[in-house]
Amino acid sequence: MTATRLVFDAAAALAILFASVMVVHRHPVKSVLALVVSFFALAVAYVLLSAPLIAAVQVIVYAGA
Repeated sequence: MTATRLVFDAAAALAILFASVMVVHRHPVKSVLALVVSFFALAVAYVLLSAPLIAAVQVIVYAGA
């Protein structure tokens, strides 16, 4: 297994984990912070899939708002 695959798997697991944390928490601030972490993990996955434009849009539009 290559390092790129390990980073991709870690980013995917992080995105899934923090998306579930976002759904479970009742406190809105914790939910929003978990959502932002999930968006950044998705952006890392997009970069590793050779889609840097989608990663930039993900960070600027969703996590930046």
